[in-house]
Amino acid sequence: MKTGLLPGINQLLAILVVLLAFLPLVLYWRKRLSAEKSYLCIVLFWTINGVLYFPEMFHWAWYKSATNQITLYYNLIDPPLIILTFYYIFKKKFFLNLLGTFVLFEAVMIAWKGFNFDSNNYIIGLGSLISLIMNLWGISRYFMNVQHTEKENVLVFVYAGFIFYYGLFAIVFNYNYLHTSGTQMPYVVFVNYSAVILSTSLISFGFWKYATAKYSEEKY
Repeated sequence: MKTGLLPGINQLLAILVVLLAFLPLVLYWRKRLSAEKSYLCIVLFWTINGVLYFPEMFHWAWYKSATNQITLYYNLIDPPLIILTFYYIFKKKFFLNLLGTFVLFEAVMIAWKGFNFDSNNYIIGLGSLISLIMNLWGISRYFMNVQHTEKENVLVFVYAGFIFYYGLFAIVFNYNYLHTSGTQMPYVVFVNYSAVILSTSLISFGFWKYATAKYSEEKY
C-alpha cells in the first residue's frame, strides 16, 4: 500500500469510480431501457470498466500481475464498442464499415507486431482518437438543432462524458502506453480516475434525467 496524500485520495476515488461505473447499468435496469441498443452498448462499456477497476480497490496481488494482459484484451474491445454505439444511434452504414475496418486494423497490427503493447499502442491510440472525433461530431450535431427529443437530450450528456473521458485519456496514454514502465504515477492515476468519474457522472445524469422506456424513433 502506497502512503501519501495523493495515493490516499486515489484510493478513495477508486471506490467512487467503481460505484459510478455501475450506475448506468442500474439506471438502465430501473428505467427499463432495453429497447434502445445504443444505451446497452454504453452500459456494457462502463460495466466492463467497473469490473476491471473493482480489484484496484483492494490492491490484490493477482490482479497486479495480470493487469497488463487484461489491459491488452480490454483495449481490443474499447473502440469497437464505441463505434457500435454510434451505429445504433445513427443507423448509418458508415459506422458498420468503420467498425469492420478498425477490427481489420487490429488484426493487422497484432499479426505484424504481436499481441503486446507495441501493437496495443497503435490500436488504443487510433481507437481513442476516433472515439473522441465521433463524440465531438455527435455533440456538434446536437447544438446545430434548436429542438431536441428526449433521446437526443440523453445522448448529448453521453457525448460530453466521452469527450472528457477520451480528452483526458491523452494524458494517461502518454505515460502509461508511450512510456511503458509497469508503474503508474499517482497523478496519472488521479487524472484517469477523474476522467472516469466525470464521464460516468454526466452519462448517468443524462440517463436519469431524460431516458425513458418509450420513445419515438428519430431519423438522424
